[in-house]
Amino acid sequence: MNAKFLPSVAAIREGEVDALLAELSRSPALAADRSTCSHPTLMQCLALDGVDLPLATQRTMARALLERGSPIDEPLIACASVGNLVVGQFLIEAGACLDGRVDLIEGWSPLEEALYWGQQEMAAVLLARGARIRNLRTAAGLGQVEQTKRMAENIDQADVRASVHSPFGALGREGDAVEQEVLDNALVYAAMGGHCEVAETLCARGANAASFPAGFHYRGAPLHWAAHRGHQQTCRTLLTLGADPGARDLTIEKTAAEWAVHAGHEQLAAELSW
Repeated sequence: MNAKFLPSVAAIREGEVDALLAELSRSPALAADRSTCSHPTLMQCLALDGVDLPLATQRTMARALLERGSPIDEPLIACASVGNLVVGQFLIEAGACLDGRVDLIEGWSPLEEALYWGQQEMAAVLLARGARIRNLRTAAGLGQVEQTKRMAENIDQADVRASVHSPFGALGREGDAVEQEVLDNALVYAAMGGHCEVAETLCARGANAASFPAGFHYRGAPLHWAAHRGHQQTCRTLLTLGADPGARDLTIEKTAAEWAVHAGHEQLAAELSW
């Protein structure tokens, strides 16, 4: 973050409540000001860098920032990325937007963020608090079989289809997504979540298990993502649906087995290496 934020950043990272309060007392505007590098706000710094701090420390710091005008919608998305339930629930209680804003990462929602990074507990909290399942990738990532079927059948509807998007923008995709791309993108979310029946549902609708969908910072096939998350049965299901265990991703040119090794799933890697 910019230099003026650094004493507050240090206080957050060290869990020094008094030091943070002293900085905010000297300059209350720090809570609402935006940095031009690294974390955009101190609340987002707390959401990401303070995730392992004691519960009471996180809530006290979050309250101090909120009382001085901190934004809350963007930090909730950050909480979803790392599974910060403490600050995340505080922000939800403070009224943070659960369903994304069109002016913030093009409408990307906290629920989508949680699914993208595999934060299932955070996803459950967001759903319990009222977050909506707005599009096909979200239904697939949550393992919602019937909702996935309904949405896949109505994929021509813009709100169901949505764009091929990610926390980093429309990676590997320019313009409106076509039906095939949306189905393939949703299949990766099903693979990430370990949802075999959803994967079968999407492939029956036309998703390609051997595709390398756009919308991910590493452009792997569904099998790569299932292997990285350690979902053995999902990998087996994808293989029956046409996945190629010898295929290399389009970013670092590794196989699904190599992705599994990288994530520490040695037994699964061995199974995928035949």
